[in-house]
Amino acid sequence: MFQGVHWTEFGRIVAEGDLVIVHGRFSGFGATVNWIAADIVRIQNGILVEHWDVIQDEATEEHSISKRPMFGTTFPTYA
Repeated sequence: MFQGVHWTEFGRIVAEGDLVIVHGRFSGFGATVNWIAADIVRIQNGILVEHWDVIQDEATEEHSISKRPMFGTTFPTYA
């Protein structure tokens, strides 16, 4: 799936104690829609020791219940 060029856009990065959360958009990797993800990692002594993630297909305006984009200020457009 991840052949060729793909893009990662970072939205928010939040850290507290040994936990870091990175919110971003992944696109151009061969899927029919972008992914919105939150990666949560735990760092111990400068080493990543745990990783969890939540991944969801990015909703279009038509499919958004709130009518607000999941990432950034605009909705994606798919051909």
